[in-house]
Amino acid sequence: MNPMRLNKRKKLDWIELWINKCDYIDSYYENVKGKCKTIDESIDYYIAMIQMAIYYLRDYSNYYDYVYVQHNIILKSEMIIKEDVKERDFAEYLKYLFYTNCDINYIKNLINKYYRKFNYYLVIARLIFPSYYLYYLEKVIVSKDGFAELKRIVDMTSEYETFLKLIASKMNEYLSKKIVLPF
Repeated sequence: MNPMRLNKRKKLDWIELWINKCDYIDSYYENVKGKCKTIDESIDYYIAMIQMAIYYLRDYSNYYDYVYVQHNIILKSEMIIKEDVKERDFAEYLKYLFYTNCDINYIKNLINKYYRKFNYYLVIARLIFPSYYLYYLEKVIVSKDGFAELKRIVDMTSEYETFLKLIASKMNEYLSKKIVLPF
């Protein structure tokens, strides 16, 4: 878990990207409304999660940091290398561990081990942002593929909220300003 730092800094642009993603999903959903019960019953919740993730970034609208080599892992189906702040990679790795049923003690140990390396407010915003849901939602809408994976993610919503609470609780051991989740 030693990410490779690139010799450049960039502005954290997640807020703009997530607002655009939310608008895109909102408008595209109008074309498929009523065609998939799983999407119809879950879309509002996940749009709210995007909005909540944006809210957690409210203090980071002018945040700059070094960029690192990132891995984009979506449930073992593909890996793409990109660059972003290190918190993105860590949060996406934690999501990956959750969706692959990793032992929670291993995850707690990661948080203990790396607490000085990451801004946990950024990590929690990334954990709230529903990247896996959005990935499979787009696959279902565009290529009519990935429905089973999308349904699995929706079916695990309650477990994921419990996971987020546990992660936030563990991170709060190291934070003066505590992370408070709305669920």
